[in-house]
Amino acid sequence: DEEHHKQTYLKRAELVRVMEDGVTKEIIPFNLEEVLNKEGLAETLLRTDDAVKIYSLADIEGAWWEKFVSISGHVKRPGSYELFEENMTLYDLVFMAGGFDDEVWKNQTFLGRADLLRHDEDRITRSIIPFNLGEILENAESTHNLQLQIGDEIRVYAQTIFNAEKIISIGGVVNNPGQYTLKTGMTIKDLILEAGGISQSVFKYKIEIARIDPNKVSEDIFAETISLEMDDKFSISNVKYTRSSNPGKISVSRDGFKLMAFDYITVRPDQFFSMQKIITINGAVYYPGDYTILSPNETIASIVERAGGLRHNAYPEASLLVREGQNINLSIKKAIQQPRSKHNFKVQPGDIITINVYPNVVAVFGEVNNPGMFKYTAGMSMRDCISQAGGYTTDANKNDVWIRYPSGDGKEFKRYALFSPKVMDGSVITVARDESEEVDKTELAKEITSILANMAQVIAIILLAQPG
Repeated sequence: DEEHHKQTYLKRAELVRVMEDGVTKEIIPFNLEEVLNKEGLAETLLRTDDAVKIYSLADIEGAWWEKFVSISGHVKRPGSYELFEENMTLYDLVFMAGGFDDEVWKNQTFLGRADLLRHDEDRITRSIIPFNLGEILENAESTHNLQLQIGDEIRVYAQTIFNAEKIISIGGVVNNPGQYTLKTGMTIKDLILEAGGISQSVFKYKIEIARIDPNKVSEDIFAETISLEMDDKFSISNVKYTRSSNPGKISVSRDGFKLMAFDYITVRPDQFFSMQKIITINGAVYYPGDYTILSPNETIASIVERAGGLRHNAYPEASLLVREGQNINLSIKKAIQQPRSKHNFKVQPGDIITINVYPNVVAVFGEVNNPGMFKYTAGMSMRDCISQAGGYTTDANKNDVWIRYPSGDGKEFKRYALFSPKVMDGSVITVARDESEEVDKTELAKEITSILANMAQVIAIILLAQPG
């Protein structure tokens, strides 16, 4: 078979013969081509147990699938390719990997250099052989177009490996702060739009650009600062350049402020301008609702006045100012009647003023025989309230009795005082346990909380029942 003959290694075959001891073996090599031509060992007689071993070319010289070259990097089809030993060149492998008839792809390729990695004679180390890829693509007959060898690898590089994208950063009140790629001719407006726009709605913004000039190396100045103002349409004005010996380098035109590589942009809202700041007033005023704070000096009294003033059933002493979920203890009555007093707080955005009506109740809790809420009668004293609550228990500490007025002020009741303090509508009286007895603070706290909650509910019901 001629084809089989071509695939057979003819220079050597082997006769393996068992020796006379029946155990050891001897290898007798011979030239297969001579034997086929009836020469050499062709006439040697074979013995029992003799074996003849003939090799294929693939066994000795390697199979075709073991003869390969490879290409990696900026090509469309990187990988390993069969090596055609006769005449396969750099150009052939680059052509197989594809992409260079695509002008867009080709323009993104660094044509000035590609590398051939080839094994040295020891087949362990490798050498780098650079070549001009552009020249090979233009002329396959170029001296750069080397013939390939087994195991050769070509590396092709993209333009970005020597010309990386330039990065800029933006922070502050933008929706998507972070790093972005600098585009040719990119302006502040372009970057803000790419960063998702502004996250806070105000009319004017202050922008600071920290700029690094790679040509200026200094241990004293890390960056130069450019400050400018921008309105809500991203129009630039009032540019100021600091720490620079050449302010003329600033580029501001009708298209906006031009950015440079490595710029760090911070967008800050104008501290003197923002959208309306709102406060809420509820309850017994003529025009309850939300009001815009007109100036930093807006107070409780001015808000009440803008809300039409107090209605005839308003009870300012039992009214509340709530800020960030917390009650502020103050006398709203004094804030209204004495605008210059310390009680006339300056309001803040989110404040809630509630003008309550007269609750007509007082609360007594602690060490009395019948704690709870009772109808308020004008002119009643603390003694009257404690008596109405069934008097002191045997555990009461009569020297530790307090009254808390609707305004938040408190007063201690002196047991042997000549006159008992007057009680105001909505007051809360607390009688402590005798110090010689162990006080269950948890139970006392539960009792106080329960009674205060009930009183608040009564006040709310009374307020809702008022005509609008």
